[in-house]
Order: sequence, then C-alpha cells, then structure tokens
Amino acid sequence: MEEDKNPILEQENYFKEYQKNIDDLKNKPEIIEFDKLTYEVFGMNEQGKRWLELVKERYVIPGLARLGTPTYQIDVIWGEGLKEFPRLIMSALKSHQQRIAAGK
Repeated sequence: MEEDKNPILEQENYFKEYQKNIDDLKNKPEIIEFDKLTYEVFGMNEQGKRWLELVKERYVIPGLARLGTPTYQIDVIWGEGLKEFPRLIMSALKSHQQRIAAGK
C-alpha cells in the first residue's frame, strides 16, 4: 500500500519549470537552424574560426570603456551592447556543438 503524499511536506522541485523551458527551446526549428548555420560558418570554417578568435581578442575580452572619462557610464553600456552579438554567436556555436555531442 502506497502512502499518501503530504504536499506540505513534499520538497518543491525548483528545477522543474527551468527544465521545461530548456526542453521547449531545444526543439524550436528557428533556433536549431540558427545554431546550425552559426556552427557551419564559425565552427567548421577556418576563416570563421579565425574571425571569431579576433573578435574575442579585440572586442569581447578587453574593457572598451576608459575609467575616468566623463562618459564612462554610457561607454560601459555601449561596450556591453557591442559585446552581446559576438556572445550570441559563441552561445549558438556551443549549443550546436552540444547538440552534435548528444547525437541530435
């Protein structure tokens, strides 16, 4: 005989909704297509790999705002905005590499 579970004593699964969102995103064709194209351009192509390395070295890694300038706060926001697109490319590349490793 199975015991009735007490919902007050049950531990809440905080990861459940997060996992559902991950699963929903995994199978969206528009995301898969973008990730695959990004992988083909920046993961399989030597020029694409080199371009991404240069972007990381020149724009993503270094700080683009100079401390002490009158527009420092605005420059920080601008710099982070500029860095966001290469980060999106790197994320899509990694996502497709993980999809390949998982056999999907």
